[in-house]
Amino acid sequence: MKKIDKNYFPGWVRKSISFTIDDGNLEMDKKFIDIVKPYGIKGTFNISNFYFDKLSPAGYRAFYEGYEIANHCKYHPYVFDDGVEYVIKDEPRPEHAESENTVYASAGVEGLFEKEYVRGWRNITDVKNYIRFTRECTASIKEVFGAQKIGFVWPFGRQNSAELFELLKKEPFYGIRQGGETEDKTNFAIPADRYTWSFNAIHSSLLSVAEKFKNYPDDGALKTFIFGAHSIDFENAEKWCDLEKFARDFGNRPEKYWYATNVEIFDYEDAVKALTVTDEKIENPTDIAVYVTVDGEKTVIPPHTEILF
Repeated sequence: MKKIDKNYFPGWVRKSISFTIDDGNLEMDKKFIDIVKPYGIKGTFNISNFYFDKLSPAGYRAFYEGYEIANHCKYHPYVFDDGVEYVIKDEPRPEHAESENTVYASAGVEGLFEKEYVRGWRNITDVKNYIRFTRECTASIKEVFGAQKIGFVWPFGRQNSAELFELLKKEPFYGIRQGGETEDKTNFAIPADRYTWSFNAIHSSLLSVAEKFKNYPDDGALKTFIFGAHSIDFENAEKWCDLEKFARDFGNRPEKYWYATNVEIFDYEDAVKALTVTDEKIENPTDIAVYVTVDGEKTVIPPHTEILF
């Protein structure tokens, strides 16, 4: 039987690089894109709201061209925590809330409220309206960017509502990203649970974790490095120089890394798993070309193609 090695990304490399950036801060996202784009580094931007007073739909498409857009829930809200009774006030919020669990109606948006947290006032809603806002965000993404697979990213990280989590899993999302890790804890494995996945590094750990990724030995498995959080984190922490160094050191190296969006990594992994290998042939039933070696010889299996031995 032929010796088949299926664990390669395009270009016959074992490692992929991506990013996941929240909120859609146009000013900071532009600074981010201006740094990574010349080096071919791809990834995903997670959008809560579209501001058509700043960009038209065509402007958004041009701005984020080549990148994936994911759902970060319209209005970027918290959800009511399980087991907590909230006092709902149908009035504008005061300077400070009457109690820890008092929420105030948000002017002009049905079902949206404001709650005071340690870091200030934030949007909050119940489960039913959270799902509605999520669906409205999905509709906006499709309206602006066209039909596509869409992932979901929790605002503020995974929230304390079991009911909401189960409902989100029933929405047509290919995956759900929760809060990320500051250091890799999975040996750079592609996330196995796509409903609870997170990233490998943030702005402050980008260079140190990337160095570990570069030096991680080839164990025959597909590996991925996905850094993320917010583009404004690089501004606030004065870490743009770290992003620039990362781009210089890790970008434009197709002989070492495959640069992809989040969904492209997951889709490619699915295509690898879908390959059928027998003594007589290898068959690719997917829409994605898969890179393999056959007795050490590099071979591309085109979509919906079988290669006979």
